[in-house]
Amino acid sequence: MKKLHIFADSLFAHEMLHLCSGIAMFFLLWKMFGQIKYGVLGFLVSLLIDIDHYLEGLIANRLNFSWIFKTYPNEYWRKTGVITLLFHSWELLLIVFLIGIISNHRLLALSIVYPAALHYLIDNLIYTSFRGMSVLQYFLVFRVINGFSYEKLCRAKS
Repeated sequence: MKKLHIFADSLFAHEMLHLCSGIAMFFLLWKMFGQIKYGVLGFLVSLLIDIDHYLEGLIANRLNFSWIFKTYPNEYWRKTGVITLLFHSWELLLIVFLIGIISNHRLLALSIVYPAALHYLIDNLIYTSFRGMSVLQYFLVFRVINGFSYEKLCRAKS
């Protein structure tokens, strides 16, 4: 488990983990649903879902892009005292899935839900193991109840 710590300490390593999971999702969804567009969507979701990390970091660092190469999200969460992560929410996946069912776009919805769920599971493993975050961290309701507070959501000092 100690070797996995690199994924908590290095933003580059962490994003490479998501890149690999995105590639896996590309092939899995393409094979499952028989159309390359679903694989491409799954790959993009695997990576672009982290846009909320980058937006929070840009805001916390006054639109200075250099932070991306110098710090990790837990640094700006600690700095601001807030963890919002609006795109990291199990409730959001439920909504996407239900909209897909209702609108008769089930495969499209699943091409979003599967890679996002894998992304959340990877993050959850890393952040609960090495950053002291609760296993409930990716429930938006849990973050709202805790006021998006870094101190409440991160038990351990990172």
